[in-house]
Amino acid sequence: MALDKIAELAALILDLDKEITSFISSEPDEIEMCATLVELNLLKRDLGFVYDSFASSVGEALGSSELVTLPDGSSVEKKSSYDRKGWRHADIGRDVAERLAKMAIDMDTGEVMKSPEEIASDMLTYCAPSYWRIKELSKIGINPDNYCDVGELKTSIIVRKPKI
Repeated sequence: MALDKIAELAALILDLDKEITSFISSEPDEIEMCATLVELNLLKRDLGFVYDSFASSVGEALGSSELVTLPDGSSVEKKSSYDRKGWRHADIGRDVAERLAKMAIDMDTGEVMKSPEEIASDMLTYCAPSYWRIKELSKIGINPDNYCDVGELKTSIIVRKPKI
């Protein structure tokens, strides 16, 4: 039943697109155009609420499943992460640099295998200009939760189209 309604809505959206194209070509005044834009924006918001609510329900229904691949090749992935704020960038940066410097030393010979420039470049594996890469930090034994205020766990549902 829900899929039928979605198919109906998709058809209505195609019709609406044609109507909007015709509307624009009739050269409406700016008030009418802006009023139409406001209504479209409200509709987009409402559809977003419906989508977010359903995606949340799907996430709960998936339980511990992290990936479902459909027969057409599309997939639904469930990812969970904590909201992290208040980073102590200097502390984590120092510890990552220290860990990378230690990893650059051959334990058998004591030889330094990487230059300071290469170690600095390796930092970009663990951080980006606006955030720290949690999985990468964990790979070198650094718990990012020790360097920030950890909020609630949030779950995201990612929908991917089939690869063609």
